[in-house]
Amino acid sequence: MRSEIRRADDKSLEILAPVNALDEVTPLMEAGAQWLYGGVLPSEWAHRFPSTVLLNQRTFASAQFPSITQLGDAVRKTREHGGAFALTLNAPFYMDEQIPVVMELVRWAVDAGVGALIVADPGLIADLRDERVEIPLHLSTMGIAANPHSVEFFADLGISRVILPRLLSLAQISTLTAAMPSVEYEAFILVGKCPHIEGLCTFVHDSPDRRWPCEWEWDLADETGGRPPVNVSGHFSGIRESDRRDGCGLCALPALKAAGVSTFKVVGRGAPLRRKLQLVGQLSRLLAEMPAQIDKAWFRKCKDSYRALYGHLCSEHNCYYPEVL
Repeated sequence: MRSEIRRADDKSLEILAPVNALDEVTPLMEAGAQWLYGGVLPSEWAHRFPSTVLLNQRTFASAQFPSITQLGDAVRKTREHGGAFALTLNAPFYMDEQIPVVMELVRWAVDAGVGALIVADPGLIADLRDERVEIPLHLSTMGIAANPHSVEFFADLGISRVILPRLLSLAQISTLTAAMPSVEYEAFILVGKCPHIEGLCTFVHDSPDRRWPCEWEWDLADETGGRPPVNVSGHFSGIRESDRRDGCGLCALPALKAAGVSTFKVVGRGAPLRRKLQLVGQLSRLLAEMPAQIDKAWFRKCKDSYRALYGHLCSEHNCYYPEVL
């Protein structure tokens, strides 16, 4: 079974929302999501590999579907609502002994009617191509497709959509999408503004309280006890003034659409359903009211939305695309 793929010249805008339980599907679809994404840890994987060996980019159980059965029910219910489900298989790499487990899950996904796989490992992507697996492939931000040649490389392997790395500016996104217009593009828009380059990050995100190492307070000193380089101090000072949970790119929606981005991603696997509904609902309303160009009225509307969602004013430290400010 293969889902219908929206063509690159169809610029209808879509919201992709996180999901990790069956009872979240209907509310999220009714709130305005067209795509849902989530993951699962099959029993074989959980028994063979420790929690820090990733099948997808979440190490804690609350962010995963509790079983293949419930995941299958969620995929079916998503399709009943006219939406599509993207399964996360986006670890940056898999070892040889892990590939058979991953491929078994892929074959299940095809039979279950999953709309796309979110992937990152070039080796896995090549395996899927060689085995002629009939399912759309969306390149995770872990794949770091940050320039047109990277996008072309992955497109040649079978990628139909690129999830743009968080590090890209609006100008860089516009250059990339103009060079490779045949590919679909998805951008982060709410929550999860990571201060690092994800595909190169070596932090293990398994903190019990979900506070990642890049958010901890650090005392910086060089090996002799002196002051650290200015650029390092500045980087960590900026992180301390932000909370990645408060990330937002709402003001940039018109610019992203003009650049060819057609899917907007809300971060939050494992978050409470109430929070997800707030985020998706606010984004859906703004997309329906979005002007062709950014103006003062749009800025006011987005800033009001931000304050309603996060309870405080926005700042460049929390902004995905601070150049619009």
